[in-house]
Amino acid sequence: MLHHFLGEAAPGEREPVTLALLADADDALAVALSWNLAHELARLGVAVAWVTSLADEELLPPDSTPALTRLLSPAQDAAALARAAAEAAAKLASTRAPALVLVRVPPGWLEPGDAAERLLAATLQLSGPDSARRGHALAVARRVLAARPDARLGVTLCDVRSVREAAAAFEALSDESAERSAARLTSYGVLLDDAELYRSLLARRPLALLRPDGRAARSVADVARLLRADLFADAG
Repeated sequence: MLHHFLGEAAPGEREPVTLALLADADDALAVALSWNLAHELARLGVAVAWVTSLADEELLPPDSTPALTRLLSPAQDAAALARAAAEAAAKLASTRAPALVLVRVPPGWLEPGDAAERLLAATLQLSGPDSARRGHALAVARRVLAARPDARLGVTLCDVRSVREAAAAFEALSDESAERSAARLTSYGVLLDDAELYRSLLARRPLALLRPDGRAARSVADVARLLRADLFADAG
């Protein structure tokens, strides 16, 4: 897996990893998650270039964050989004820290082609515990694999009341995936107290600063740690 994402280049020479958060443009929870993940990954020593849409601007804090670069993109299709991700990656070219381009990709843009090759090496999507949302997550996963067969498929559970409920939901999702396709899913934790993520947007402060001891902040931090460990296994 390490070769697949990072290649053989020495630190400071390898290309940044691109992580595609698969979510529609109007998915406020995905906006809140990507913003908070960007901050958490930066706190973990990852240099993050975060590609956001112009529609997100009114929700975002005006202050800059060390190790976090924001690039606003008016992209209307996957090709334009891939170009924006490439521009974001170029901004990280000189860093010696583990480097990540975080970009939200609408599932409707998932089609085979050069853009998919550039955007979908590693993906993450949110799924709820109910059968309908699990089915939607699997349908999106199949579209990802149709566009890029070697893509990494990551899932974070949301709208759950406990870690135990999330674990049961991921087990069901994994079993259903094995039954319907060859897709292998990787669990990237669970979001607890989802409403707190919306509040962080309203307050224009990441959860790590707004309510650092809350369950939501701790769960987002766990997702960030899992991502960092998986995507940058050699970074220490």
